Amino acid sequence: MYRCCLLALATLAGCQDKSSEAPKPVPVTPAPLMDVQVLDDKGSVVADLKQTRPCRATIGAQEIIVGGPPIVSTIGATTWSGVSDINGTTLTRNDERIARVFPVGDAASGAVFDLHGVAQARVNVTGQTAAVENGAGATVRRLTLAAGKITSDNPVLTITGTDDLILAALLSAPELLPEVRMLAACERVLLKKDRS
Repeated sequence: MYRCCLLALATLAGCQDKSSEAPKPVPVTPAPLMDVQVLDDKGSVVADLKQTRPCRATIGAQEIIVGGPPIVSTIGATTWSGVSDINGTTLTRNDERIARVFPVGDAASGAVFDLHGVAQARVNVTGQTAAVENGAGATVRRLTLAAGKITSDNPVLTITGTDDLILAALLSAPELLPEVRMLAACERVLLKKDRS
């Protein structure tokens, strides 16, 4: 009888050991990043950005592929690049300085300056809202994040695929050259990829 009890306890202990083994973790594949799209008031896509490496951006019929950082892109015979320094990223077209983006990658603010240091577009985020100001400091448009999309009031636009108000403001800024918009937005995406 003593033997039967020991055998029963050993069997029970063996069963407990097997059940206490931790299950093997199932690998989790991160969800792919969505395309960022800027839609006009009729729902037509006016800008598109693929959050990939390299980054691809389209405004109208113009598409660029941006690698980096440091950022670089070739459109036909034109080479765009971005040189980063403590005062931001200077964007050049065939070695001609065009604009400067500063700060780069900040969650609360971003701006694009001309070669004289005047802001072409300055973005400041407060909570779920971003104000876009011109060089004189006047607010020219507001962007609001709500219900998984960002809306702009002037011009009326909807930006989907991101909750980054600075990214949305840069990609949708009519004040900026299309290439500058796409390069600044792609640089932001590429920097985020490097940090994650």
